[in-house]
Amino acid sequence: MTSKTKLQKITEGKAVVWAYPEEVPGEAVFYNPRMKTNRDLSVLALKALSGRLKKKMVLDGFCASGIRGIRYAREAGLGPVAFLDTSKAAMAVCRKNVRLNKLKAAEFIQQDFDSFATSGRCFDVVELDPFGTPAPFVATAVRLLPKVGVLSVTATDLATLCGSKNKPAARRYDAQPLYVEYAHELALRIVAGHVVRQAAMQDVAAVPVFSFYQDHFAKVLFQAWRGAQAADAALEQIGVVSHCMHCGHREASRRPSCVCGKAMAVAGPLWLGDVNDDGVLSVMKKGTKDAKLHGLLDLLAGEIGLPPYFFDVHSAGRGAASPKMDDVISRLKTKGFRAARTHYSPTAVKTDAGLTQLKAAIAGSDEFVRKEKN
Repeated sequence: MTSKTKLQKITEGKAVVWAYPEEVPGEAVFYNPRMKTNRDLSVLALKALSGRLKKKMVLDGFCASGIRGIRYAREAGLGPVAFLDTSKAAMAVCRKNVRLNKLKAAEFIQQDFDSFATSGRCFDVVELDPFGTPAPFVATAVRLLPKVGVLSVTATDLATLCGSKNKPAARRYDAQPLYVEYAHELALRIVAGHVVRQAAMQDVAAVPVFSFYQDHFAKVLFQAWRGAQAADAALEQIGVVSHCMHCGHREASRRPSCVCGKAMAVAGPLWLGDVNDDGVLSVMKKGTKDAKLHGLLDLLAGEIGLPPYFFDVHSAGRGAASPKMDDVISRLKTKGFRAARTHYSPTAVKTDAGLTQLKAAIAGSDEFVRKEKN
């Protein structure tokens, strides 16, 4: 980074914004191309959910250049949009970008996110995309929602959430991560679980309706509505995942010892239910012609109804010839199990089969038990 770096005009979706092309020390307004897919899918998800909202008012918290709020207005049909940031420089650039994109229904708030919550205002969509962990701001974000709304959360502190730093995870999320092959899924579910628990403390039910992981972040959108009974129902899907570090067995329950006799490690509390809504994904897919996004949305849809973890086929089949993923999935389905690829890893499968059955499917053996029908 040189002192000659200047703001540049950048186009993303239907938005054109001024921003630094890379991170500049001391500046809050820089364009991060690695978050483009996050923004693309967030636009599609909010457009799919807009019919459930009453007024479509948006709070773009930590707005920086304002690119999210601008895209939500121009592409998802939402607004008015309130752009909030503590940085005076960011607000100046954001104003410039809003004028550039000819947004008429916009306001600018230079204030701390938490202190703004005392204003008593409500927004149909609250965007929470801070630098690092969103955990300290979740309770505030929930207070800013009306009776029915959407909370959009991005977490970029995956080093903490994936188990390499357990103490920060305990402090920030009141949860225990695990450094295992499906750590990124556990990370996303810990974020979701934290939001659900924080919302329930305010008698608000928050249920994930669109979620995905990519590179350095986890993204979760929640449909939220006020009501103690609904909040209690959401809490019923909070639990833990137990994992045996010795044999690799895993299950969505608290189990002190594994079938192999070894002690099991526990991740959680976290969200055990589906993190995507099939109806929302279907509408999102209709809203784009992007083949890459179609592929990702198809993977997300395939994960619905499967356990809150996955298996890496190469790891599970260690010592055996590497099979084709489609062959493994087909063998599992033939025996009555559910199985699908997962967006978390190209070499992984989500299935309700156990590790023993998966290993048999990888080996091409028919000597594994067919799933019993209930």
